[in-house]
Amino acid sequence: MELGIIVTNQVLIILGLIIVGFCLTRMGKITEKGAKEMTTVLLTVVTPCVLISSYEKPFNADEAKQLGVAAALALGIHIIAIVLSTIVFKKQKNEDHRRINIFASVYSNCGFMAIPLLTEALGQQGVFYGSMYLAVFTPLYWTHGVYLCTGGDKKEISLKKGFINPGVIGTGVSMLLFISGFWFRRYSDSTTAVIGVLKSVISYLASLNTPLAMLVLGYYIAKINIIECLKKPMIYFVSLIRLIIIPLICIALVRIIKIPPEIAKAILIPAACPSATVATLFAARYGLDAEYSSEIVSISTVASIVTIPLIVMAFSI
Repeated sequence: MELGIIVTNQVLIILGLIIVGFCLTRMGKITEKGAKEMTTVLLTVVTPCVLISSYEKPFNADEAKQLGVAAALALGIHIIAIVLSTIVFKKQKNEDHRRINIFASVYSNCGFMAIPLLTEALGQQGVFYGSMYLAVFTPLYWTHGVYLCTGGDKKEISLKKGFINPGVIGTGVSMLLFISGFWFRRYSDSTTAVIGVLKSVISYLASLNTPLAMLVLGYYIAKINIIECLKKPMIYFVSLIRLIIIPLICIALVRIIKIPPEIAKAILIPAACPSATVATLFAARYGLDAEYSSEIVSISTVASIVTIPLIVMAFSI
C-alpha cells in the first residue's frame, strides 16, 4: 500500500506537469516544432543518461541474473499483449483503426511515462530493472510494430533501427559500464576528477527527463478535441486493454511464476503505462489515421492518472 501512495503522489506531480504543458500549448508557447525538438532531446540524450545513472553501481552477479529475469518477463508480457490484441481486433472492419488499436494496446509509454515513475517510486534500482522493458519494447516496435502498421510489408522492417537507437544503445552502454565496474575502479586523481564531472553532467541531464517528457505529453493532449474523443467507444476499449487487462495479466504472471517483488514492480509500472506516443508517429509515417491514434494516446494518458495507482495497489494487496 505504501508503494501505491508513493505512485499516486508521483502521478499527481506528473499530472501537474502535463497541465503546464497543456496550458503552454494552448497559449502558443509550445509549438509542434518545439515539441519535436524536446522529443529529440529526450530520446537521444536524456533517456540514455537516465539509464546510465541507474547502472552506476558495483557489479553484482545476482543482479545481473535478475536483469535477465526482468528481460524475460518484459518479453513475455509483450508476446501475450500481441497475441491478445491481435485476437480481440481480428474482425474489426476499419483496417487502419484495427492496426492502430493493436499497436496502441501492445506498446506502452515506457520511456516518457514509466521512467519518471520508476525513478520516483523505486529509485535507481527500479530504473535498473525497468530498463529491460524499454530494451525489449524498442526492437519489437521497430519490427512487429512496423510490420503491423505497413500491413505486412517486410521491406519496411528495419532491424538496424530496432537495435541501433538511443534506447537500446543507452541500455547496452549502461550494462557494459555496470559489468566492467567502470565507475568504481581505482584511477589517478586527475582521472577520478574527470569521472566525477562526467557523473554530474549525466545526473543533471537525467533530471530533465520528467519535466520535459510531461511537457511533451501535455502538448499532445492539448492538440486533440477531448469532448469528441469521449464519444468514441473504441477508444475506451483500447484504453481498457492497455491500462487494465494487460497489467492484470502481468500481476497474475508474476505471482504464478513467483518473480521477486523488486523485479515485478519495476516491470509492472511500464506495463501499466498508457499507449506509446510512437503509435501516433508511426500512424502518420505509414499513412494511417494519425488523428485517431493521437486520441487514443491522449485519452489513455489522462485515464492512466487514475489506473496506474490502482494497478500498483492491486499488486500490493
